[in-house]
Amino acid sequence: MNRLIRKFEEIGMKDVPVVGGKNASLGEMYSDLASHGVRIPNGFATTAEAFRSFLKENGLDEKLENLLGDLDRKEYSNLEKIGGEARKLILE
Repeated sequence: MNRLIRKFEEIGMKDVPVVGGKNASLGEMYSDLASHGVRIPNGFATTAEAFRSFLKENGLDEKLENLLGDLDRKEYSNLEKIGGEARKLILE
């Protein structure tokens, strides 16, 4: 495939930096369990590069950076608020 999407059959735990932990685990299960007769659909994972590209193309990278600059990194008293605002930006 390309640099933005990887099939589960192509990934494993070595790919955590590329596709994240959950997707890497799914790839590992797909590869390891199929030989034992466990049927797992060969899905796909979007890469971290795809997510970064999405953020940049939509002007979210700078907005999120500014938003996270307001995070209270001592007490994390505003973590819920900042996290909610970050989710809202991404979902919109």
